[in-house]
Amino acid sequence: MRRRLHARPPHRATRGAALVLAMLLAALAAAVVVGLATGQERWRAGVEQRRDQVQATALAQAAVQWARQVLAEDAQAGPVDSLNEPWAFPLPRVPLDNGSIEGRIVDLQGLVNLNNLGSRESTAIDERRRIAAVFASLGLPAATLDAVSAAVATDPDVRNDDAWYAAARPPRMAPRRPLTRLAEFADVRGIDAAQLPALAAVATALPPVTTLNVNTAPPAVLAAALPGLEGERLDAFIAQRTRRPFTSLADLRARLPPSITLPDERTLGVASGYFLATVIARQGATEVRARALIRRDVGKPPVVAWQVIE
Repeated sequence: MRRRLHARPPHRATRGAALVLAMLLAALAAAVVVGLATGQERWRAGVEQRRDQVQATALAQAAVQWARQVLAEDAQAGPVDSLNEPWAFPLPRVPLDNGSIEGRIVDLQGLVNLNNLGSRESTAIDERRRIAAVFASLGLPAATLDAVSAAVATDPDVRNDDAWYAAARPPRMAPRRPLTRLAEFADVRGIDAAQLPALAAVATALPPVTTLNVNTAPPAVLAAALPGLEGERLDAFIAQRTRRPFTSLADLRARLPPSITLPDERTLGVASGYFLATVIARQGATEVRARALIRRDVGKPPVVAWQVIE
C-alpha cells in the first residue's frame, strides 16, 4: 500500500520568507543609519574646518594690526631704527584656546632693493655695485644682474631680452617696471624660483629709490655695501653696532675702520620706512600664514601696502 506524501504547510514557507525580509530590512536600516552618521560627521568636520579657517584668518589679520601698532609706537621713540628695538624681537609661539600665534617683523631696508637697479639717478652706480656683490656671494652670474636691471627698468630703449620672454613657456612679457614683491622675480630672466629663499635673506622689492639701513643690514649686505669690511673687521663692526647703533651717517663715518671709506652716502641711512610682518596663526588643525608690507612715513601712522594670506 502506497504511503501518501504531504506537502510542507504553506505558512512555514511564508514565515521563512518574512524572516529573511526582516533581516534584509534590518541590514538596510543599519546601512542607512551608518550612512547618515558618516554624512553628519563629515558635515560637522567641514563646519569645524571652516570655523577654524575663519578664526585663524582673523587672528592673522589681528597680528598684522599688532605689528602696525608696534611700529607706530617705535616711531615715537626717535628716527633711528636698529635691531635693539622691540619690533626686532620675534613674537614667540603663544598658545591660545585651540591654537596658537607667532610672528616677527623684518626691516626690509636692511636688504638690497632690486628695484633700485631700474633707477636712472646718479646713485644707480653704487646700487649696481652693491647688488652685484650680493649676487656674487650667492653664486649668481653677472648676466643675472643685467637681466634683473633690464626687467625693472622703465627705459623704453631696454628691449634686448624681449625674444627670451616671448620664447618662454608659457610666453610672458618683461615687467619693465618696479616689482611689488620679491616672489615676482621668479618670472624674471636669470632668476629661478628655487633661488628665492636664499635671495630673500639679502634682497627685497620696494618702491625705488630706498636707502640701506646700516643698523639692520645682515653681514652679507654690509660687506657688499662697505667694500673692505670683511672677516674679523666685519664681526667687530657688527658687535659694535649691537652695543651702540649708529645714530647718523656722521656717526657711522667716525666709527668705521680707518681703511674703509663710505660709498655714495645718499644710498645709506640709519632709519627705515618699510617693514615685513610675517604671522603664523593656528586654530585646530588649520594653519594660516599672513605676510604684509607695512609702510611707515614720518609723521603718519603705518599703513599696509600689500598683504598676502595663505
